[in-house]
Amino acid sequence: MDRYYYGTSAYKLEEYESRTRQNNEKQKQRRKAVRKQQMALYRLMLVGVVFVFIAASALVYVNVMALRAASDIENLEKQLAMVVDNNKQKEIKINQSLDMKNIEKRAIEELGMQKPDNTQIVYVDVRKENFVKAAGEIKPEVRASSKGANGFFKSIWEYFN
Repeated sequence: MDRYYYGTSAYKLEEYESRTRQNNEKQKQRRKAVRKQQMALYRLMLVGVVFVFIAASALVYVNVMALRAASDIENLEKQLAMVVDNNKQKEIKINQSLDMKNIEKRAIEELGMQKPDNTQIVYVDVRKENFVKAAGEIKPEVRASSKGANGFFKSIWEYFN
């Protein structure tokens, strides 16, 4: 009983002390409740901060991967352009090498060829009569020999006779 009560009633002192203890206990309980609420709030804030950190990390990762893919695409497009240019140059070179003047020059210089003289030129006359004959003009023996197994045996018989 450290506290003194200034008054005339002794029973009021006990009542005062009991109320004081009750108030102290209520205050302790309120402090504990406030601390619990604060701890819950701190935990919630911690979870929120961790979530925001994870979300930001995921966003950064996605952006890095997109930039890397864009860089790869750009490099591949450059390589494609170089290959297309190389193909065009080779096509031009091939077309130039197929030029008759270049072929003639190479034949003369590298292979030692020369143009033929008039004495070396031979003309072939390919105009002939038509070699196709109508079916009526074919000999009956040939017609028979060309038909089936019977014609085959007849042709063998004629060969040996």
